[in-house]
Amino acid sequence: MAKARPRSKFSEPRRLPRGRHALAPEQVLADQRARLLAAVPGVVAEHGYETMSVADIVKRAAVSRNAFYKNFSDKQECFAIAHEMGHERLLEILKAPCKRGETVAERVENSLTAALEALSSDPDMARLLFVEAPSSAGEEIALRYHEWLERYGALLRTVSPQGSSAPGALAGMEQVIVGGIASRIASEVLKGGAAELTVLKAPLAEYVLTFYGPSQPDPQAAEIVALDPEPAPEYAEARRRQAGA
Repeated sequence: MAKARPRSKFSEPRRLPRGRHALAPEQVLADQRARLLAAVPGVVAEHGYETMSVADIVKRAAVSRNAFYKNFSDKQECFAIAHEMGHERLLEILKAPCKRGETVAERVENSLTAALEALSSDPDMARLLFVEAPSSAGEEIALRYHEWLERYGALLRTVSPQGSSAPGALAGMEQVIVGGIASRIASEVLKGGAAELTVLKAPLAEYVLTFYGPSQPDPQAAEIVALDPEPAPEYAEARRRQAGA
């Protein structure tokens, strides 16, 4: 028997009732917009950003092409908004556990567990956020992706008792930490392990605590541990196929 896929912790729009209903036109449009955005991760996972089309999105969302263009100018705008919504949701998932736990280790482990469980519950969204956005969807979206990594870095800074007053060397290291986590997630997705990202909980927590350990070591003395010294072969192959397409 096939293993049941966990329910996604990202937003799932409610479909309109069949037949006649009393919803106002703007409510119908909003519902169609939500369904189009929810369709994007699955379409991207199936086709890749570069080859997916508006037709693919509207087919999966079960709305008309006309409804698509009432909401978005093109596929890039639709993808960009889905990307924003995905990161907004992931940030909220990360934030709540940061308020729990008495030690740095507990806060780090709680947040990583919540985030990895959420991404595992929606492998298509994991691919959209950490593979397609930074590499395939254009410079503007890639830039926005890195801005989101900065926001995750700012959140990571809050797990330390020193908070925003942490020394500059440690504050600057947050981008290294977050970038390493994002790289490891992307590597697992490209290897087909998006639905099993929770296996990364222990190694990623250990990685983060190298810098933000409970004893709060001197940041300049912290040992930098690389998650992936070299790009995963699957990633390199994916990039070669993309370049030759």
